Amino acid sequence: MPRDRFQNAVDAYVQDKLWYWYIPLWLFGIYIFIKLLGFDMLTNLPFVLLVPYSFDFMLHEISHIVTAFFPPVLTASAGSVSELLLGSGLVVGAFYWRNYFASMFCLLWFDLTCQSAGTYMADAIPQRLPLVSLGGALSGQDSIHDWHFVFGKLHMLGMSSFIGNSIRVIGHLAGLCGVAFATWLIYKMAAAASVPKAEKNLAAAMSNPEHVVAAPVALRGSKPIYPEPTRGTLAPHHDPTLDNPHQPAAANKEP
Repeated sequence: MPRDRFQNAVDAYVQDKLWYWYIPLWLFGIYIFIKLLGFDMLTNLPFVLLVPYSFDFMLHEISHIVTAFFPPVLTASAGSVSELLLGSGLVVGAFYWRNYFASMFCLLWFDLTCQSAGTYMADAIPQRLPLVSLGGALSGQDSIHDWHFVFGKLHMLGMSSFIGNSIRVIGHLAGLCGVAFATWLIYKMAAAASVPKAEKNLAAAMSNPEHVVAAPVALRGSKPIYPEPTRGTLAPHHDPTLDNPHQPAAANKEP
């Protein structure tokens, strides 16, 4: 089952890892999550968020330029959608390549993209955010609010606040799951370190079906691969004279 495979993969991942080396990274992840809880695009972002947010912003603007030949609704929404796709791709890649502890930071990045995109969507009606458009600057056109335009075209402008805030909540839940998962990994590392090496090897062998020795053919009810012995101690009716042909047979005694 997928759950069993995932459990076995995690058990193999935590083997021989020094759990205390991961504590500083875990604390750093908690610090990032706390900063994400106070995310506000109208104030100066802390440096720990400013670096990945700057990368997301460039991706946002480049996506508008790349999709400029698409219908206007797709072009306007491409910026925020590309941010969300990047965050999702990082999470999927971390679990696919079994970089389980790194998945905490990937989930936190996904949280950041949700805060950025969700805040922008929720601002469709009040439009308090300052608008900066790389494509508009290159073309000399005035910047427009992407999600005011998109939700207006889709006749969903009244739901913009609900959609945007829902995405922000999903992001915070993902970040919390990342921190909780990293906590569980550290616990598993500490538990694995306390198990003797012989028991670790036995547990690893038993958890891997490829290392389980198959039962002998004879025990599976099939025909034995070796012929039945006719002499020696393994013969069904053992006769000592068959082992030593020079030994005379014992005389028969009358009862």
